[in-house]
Amino acid sequence: MLTTEYRKVADSFSHFSQAAHRFIHIRNKRDYQKTLDLIEELMTEAEDSRLDPLNDLIKILAGAVEEYESKQDKMVQFHKEAEGIDPGVSALRLLMEQHALGASGLREEIGSKSLVSMILSGQRSLTKEHIAKLSGRFGVSPAVFFGADLTNRCR
Repeated sequence: MLTTEYRKVADSFSHFSQAAHRFIHIRNKRDYQKTLDLIEELMTEAEDSRLDPLNDLIKILAGAVEEYESKQDKMVQFHKEAEGIDPGVSALRLLMEQHALGASGLREEIGSKSLVSMILSGQRSLTKEHIAKLSGRFGVSPAVFFGADLTNRCR
């Protein structure tokens, strides 16, 4: 038999589970999109603190999204393809996109436009010198070019 405190937790969770069922147990594209929308809304509401319970809810919902995506053929194929992408190239593409740069915008850090294109297509690799210059320009740790998270590695 549950004590009063445990009963209160069990009852609260039961109510939460009923209200959030379609977000936690995603069955179709509509539930999936609704869950993504809810996460986006919660992220704007949540405080940047581990103490905010909305962050716990975001983690629960993100887990549900991940589980749903892992069962979708297109997403599985996307993840397989993404795993094959060089992390340095991926980081470089993201930084170029964020800073609205084309291949010619990296002349100082990499060199010619054709060399940038070759790196982006996988024909050539970033060198240590390229990575050092790119890190300095964008204010990121060189680790991002080796697969580290950009959001956690900014200097």
